[in-house]
Amino acid sequence: MRPDEEYVLATLASKFGGKYIDGEDPPDGYLLLNNRRISVEVTKLVEHINENGKRRSRLADDVPISNIVEQLNEEIGSLIPKNRWIHLVIPSPINGINEFKKELTRIILNMIATKKHDAVIDILGYVVSINLYKCQHPPKKKVVQLIATKFASTNIQENTQFLLENRISIKNQKCNANGDVDEYWLALFNTYCMADVDSYRVAYDSLKLEHNFSKIYLIDGYRHVYKLY
Repeated sequence: MRPDEEYVLATLASKFGGKYIDGEDPPDGYLLLNNRRISVEVTKLVEHINENGKRRSRLADDVPISNIVEQLNEEIGSLIPKNRWIHLVIPSPINGINEFKKELTRIILNMIATKKHDAVIDILGYVVSINLYKCQHPPKKKVVQLIATKFASTNIQENTQFLLENRISIKNQKCNANGDVDEYWLALFNTYCMADVDSYRVAYDSLKLEHNFSKIYLIDGYRHVYKLY
């Protein structure tokens, strides 16, 4: 079970009671609740970018950047003063990610050595903001990032409708009740922070999709559970 799947199933168990176990993929898991066996499909709602009429997941652009920030934590985290942590604002997407990381690392180490605490720097054509913040209790990770995509869509309604139609349709095709379940739920883990539950409810009502799920729930990063269907 992937970490995001376990997070969603644990959140549902916390909300409704019972316990969760692995599924056969499909389903991703089962919720055992009041002598009922509920199949649960889990999927992420990830912002898609519309570039020249073609849609693609933003993760394709953002994951390489998140990866280099994780590497920075491992490689230079111990060199950052104990009372400071680094906040980066990095544009997305980035070509030549390895060269970018090499130059970003050099600049950060130089800032630490010279005790410079903020900078806005062009790195291989990408403008990056670097801040070494001071606090009594710095976060566990010494380097954190905010990713700014130049392709971000401001049409929230269009995005929410696309995400719901795409995820519900694809997961509906994978339904596998396995002949021994009482209900089949779909759990949507929302990582598209621009859309709230009201946005998704409006989008769901307008789509009028046919599917085989008994219930559809929306789960956010704060362990809130909302019913869409």
